[in-house]
Order: sequence, then structure tokens, then C-alpha cells
Amino acid sequence: MRSAILFDIDGTLLYARGVGRVAFGDAFLAAYGQPYPDVAGLCFVGATDSNVVRTMAAACGIASTPAREEHFFLRLAHDIDAALSLNKPHIYPGIPELVGRLVEHSHALGIITGNVRATAWSKLRHAGLDHAFTFGAYGDEHHDRSAIARIAVTRAPAGTAVRLMIGDTPLDVQAAKANGLKAVAVATGWVSAEELAAAGADLVLPDFSNTDACLALLESLL
Repeated sequence: MRSAILFDIDGTLLYARGVGRVAFGDAFLAAYGQPYPDVAGLCFVGATDSNVVRTMAAACGIASTPAREEHFFLRLAHDIDAALSLNKPHIYPGIPELVGRLVEHSHALGIITGNVRATAWSKLRHAGLDHAFTFGAYGDEHHDRSAIARIAVTRAPAGTAVRLMIGDTPLDVQAAKANGLKAVAVATGWVSAEELAAAGADLVLPDFSNTDACLALLESLL
């Protein structure tokens, strides 16, 4: 049976140059009817979009109904896509090469992300990485990252089994372990290699710039 690998997006594959923070503020105003007072203070490290917007609504004393959340997600995805059209994401060193080699080696690649579905694929498309990924699970499907990973595992293509998850935060490591997966952590995001190791990652890498070495290490865990 072929192996499947799950990748986080932000901090792992790419950096969206901060466009999400502005979009969150604008989408919240549009969907909830009042400005959020501390957009600069929002924490997105390891977060899911659904959990972030519910936290914002609770802080403002507003009920976060399904209708408001759907409005928020639609506006958020639209604004982020428009911003990335003008300012492409930064792709971390070695990512295109590693992703390409994994596909060449017949590994199925999937996404596990706190982004809503439309935003996830927008980021991948603007980064030129969308062709490599065939399945995934998203932040508008559940507020908890471990639960999102569990959904992603069930969507692996026929004849494949998810064995490995790659992310950049302790919550990614936790999500991998909760689903019986090997956890690879990369220190290209906002968490140090030391913190990622302490979280229990099976492998911690500074980045993916050395394609041959990284490929060998990942395949040794499969």
C-alpha cells in the first residue's frame, strides 16, 4: 500500500506575508457587524480559522451562529485570494523540490490546515503547489486540529494509508500523535526547534533546503 503524507500550510509550506490578519478584521466587521478591537493581538500559530472567529465573537459578546460564520469564511477567502493575487506567498526553501520528489516517489500528498477550504487551496494555487496535493481537511470543518487531521486521514486516496504528518507547531505534533501518525516538525514557522522537539516530534528539521537528505529522512519514517 502506498504511503500518504499530510502537510500543514502556513509556517510549513509557505508564508502568506501577513495578509490574513487584515482579512480577519475586515471579514469580522462584515459578518458580525462590529469591528474587532484587537486584530493585531490575534494569535494564529497552530490555530484554526473557526476557533479564531469564535474567540473573536466571544470577546465581543456576539453569538457566533452558523450563518455568521459562513458569511465570515466566504469574505475571508475572497479577501485573502485578492491579496495574494497582488502579493504572492513566500515559499520556504526546498519546498517545491521536496514536494515534487515525493510525488515522483508515488507518495500521496494531502493537506491538514486550520485554513478554511477555499483559503487553503487559494494559498496553494498562488504558491504553485496545488498540483501536488490530492486531498485534505480544513478549518471550517472542525475547530480542533486533531479532529481535522482525523478527517484528512479518512480522505486518503484508495490504496494509500496516511503514515506521516508534517507541521510547524506543537499542535501539529499533538494532532499527528492523536491519530497514530509519525510527526515531523519544521522550524520555518514561529516555533523553535527546541520547542518542537520538546513537544514530542519524531523528527525536527530546520527547513527543507537539503532535498536529498530531507527526502531520505522522511521516507525512513514511512
